[in-house]
Amino acid sequence: MNKIIDNYILRLKDNLTNLSDSDIQDVVQFYQEFLLDGNFHSEADMITELGTPKQLARKIMADYSVSIPEKEEELHEASSKSNLKTIWVILLGVLAAPVGIPLAIAAVVVMVAALLALTAIFIALAIVITSLFVSGIFIFVRSFGLLFGGYWASGFFYIGGGLVLTCISLMLLPIIMKFIRFLTAECTAFFQHIGRRILKHRYYKTNA
Repeated sequence: MNKIIDNYILRLKDNLTNLSDSDIQDVVQFYQEFLLDGNFHSEADMITELGTPKQLARKIMADYSVSIPEKEEELHEASSKSNLKTIWVILLGVLAAPVGIPLAIAAVVVMVAALLALTAIFIALAIVITSLFVSGIFIFVRSFGLLFGGYWASGFFYIGGGLVLTCISLMLLPIIMKFIRFLTAECTAFFQHIGRRILKHRYYKTNA
């Protein structure tokens, strides 16, 4: 094989981190044949046609994420970490795709705004849970000072209040985690929708 093509394909393969081994093999084989059939003789020509190996890998992975959309229930069953990874892959792919500047800017602005909103919600919920838990522990600990200081009634009252706040924070935690998973699943579906509108050209291709 042409050494220039060999080097390009090797770097492409190294950047295909989110695909299965079988998918990577199929994609690599497709682009090997594409470059050989196109009779490319320089890396500059390949980059002009496909972008750098890293850019092409991002477009392939983003296209894979939007070309094979999961069912809604599968998105909701997936972990928040998995959905956030999909969101990030799609965003990078949109940034690497050669689309019109106004469309690209609009898409990126919308996607970044959605990410910022999601992050703000995560931070707000984390602050609420942490504040309730810390306040409960703090009140519970301080209440012993009242007990030993002779203020039995106030001491028991604050012990109860501290326990209530701590229990509320622990009870809210699984509910909030479920809500976060729901939000990330919906955000992932939204990003897939935008990605399908932007990535008109199919980069995820195999020989199958």
